[in-house]
Amino acid sequence: MNKEEPKRVRTHVDGFDQVIGGGIPEGSVVLISGNPGTMKSSLAFNILQKNAEATGMQSAYVSLEQSRESLLRQMKSMNMDAGDTGNIRIIDLGSIREELEVATMDDTVTSVLKEYLSEDLRGGEYELLVLDSLDVLELSSGVSSKRSHVFFLFEWLREMGLTSLIISESNPEEVLEKGYEEGYLADGIINLTLNSDESDTVRRKIRCVKMRNTPHETSYFSLQFSSGRFMVTQSIG
Repeated sequence: MNKEEPKRVRTHVDGFDQVIGGGIPEGSVVLISGNPGTMKSSLAFNILQKNAEATGMQSAYVSLEQSRESLLRQMKSMNMDAGDTGNIRIIDLGSIREELEVATMDDTVTSVLKEYLSEDLRGGEYELLVLDSLDVLELSSGVSSKRSHVFFLFEWLREMGLTSLIISESNPEEVLEKGYEEGYLADGIINLTLNSDESDTVRRKIRCVKMRNTPHETSYFSLQFSSGRFMVTQSIG
């Protein structure tokens, strides 16, 4: 008997959903990794916006590095406006601490975040969540508790029934070769890179390093962004 095909959340990156078997399996915890400037946040936000436009999917973008206003300005400058759909909730760390009166200075960012979101998540309001970024959450947990911190965070996201996109500055070599816990605990890793060729032309690339429960390619593809849309083409060189 064939295993039932998982429901999927499309990335709406032209050409990339085919690479990962039709989209991200629903309920997965996926790292979007890469160095600064590789458009990780823009890609994640674009996935939220395109799904909101296509199906009315409710989602939340949790920004722990930028303020809500700064993120909105950045995305609007790229023709991605959350106000166009009304189905994307943008939350920053400042608003979390303001609204959660029981929070103390001893609380980790993760504990505050989980308490703040739990009621909405259990009520089934959200289907798709972006956490930007894992690095901030790990810093708040302390080095000694990093492994259990990441494990329980990822398990909590799965229990909530969310498809989660977690932005990370770690590259796949660090994640998989140096034993970073998040690389092994995540269901998927999508890596973005930024390179320049001999003519100093900057080129972005994307690849699916791993994705559980779906056949996928692991080759690099060229990543382009134009008029509010991401697309991939076969990478050369």
